[in-house]
Amino acid sequence: MFPFIQVGPLSLQSRGLILILTAWIASTVFEHAAPQSGIKREEASSLSFLAFIVLIVAARIGYIMQYLPVYLSMPQAALALDANTLSWPIGLAAMVAVCYGRIRRRHLSLLGVLDALAMGLPFIAAGLALANLASGDGYGAPAQLPWSITLWGASRQPTQIYELIAAVGIGIIIWRIKPTREGQRFSIFVALYAGSRLFLEGFHGDSTITWGGVRTVQLWSLVILIIAVLLTRRLGQRASPPHSTGER
Repeated sequence: MFPFIQVGPLSLQSRGLILILTAWIASTVFEHAAPQSGIKREEASSLSFLAFIVLIVAARIGYIMQYLPVYLSMPQAALALDANTLSWPIGLAAMVAVCYGRIRRRHLSLLGVLDALAMGLPFIAAGLALANLASGDGYGAPAQLPWSITLWGASRQPTQIYELIAAVGIGIIIWRIKPTREGQRFSIFVALYAGSRLFLEGFHGDSTITWGGVRTVQLWSLVILIIAVLLTRRLGQRASPPHSTGER
């Protein structure tokens, strides 16, 4: 676990740095992959920049609204930004809504954009695993194994490493497959990632439990996996529309 990186007199949060770096790599891959899906690279670059800004701003505003009394008493704290003071669900929801609106306005192929995005998403998955390893989040259940890691005062399953290996494997599959229909690459990524979370969540020691003793992440992963498999099957049965170039 290495929560901070010391650079001279500066102490930088490693989790935030890893997430920013992987987001940059993923957006670069997305921009290079976009022309293969009929999306101009300039359009992809503009879209990824918009997504990043909306994600960060909305996530920060969402977090502030959740703890509004605290920030009203200390307004200057609203300017302090790190990965732990962001509401990711709100940020992601705002990002999806804004980007979908832009895709519609620019007459881009939604499935084409998602396929290009799928090329970069494995880097995001790998970055999340590395960020959790650096911060100690997403820790595993106690276990005495030859490959256990010591974290929070106990020998544990190295779940972050499991997830990193899964992300690399998913990335290799996504980069090597040759889909026959628009949207298939994205739906396959979602199915593989949901399947990996469904399996690996069983090794976690920080799981949230819902009714019946079921782990919340596993429940949602199963639902998403079923939807992704059905979508992949449906896309395989329909004719592929011509790619849009975003021009009129």
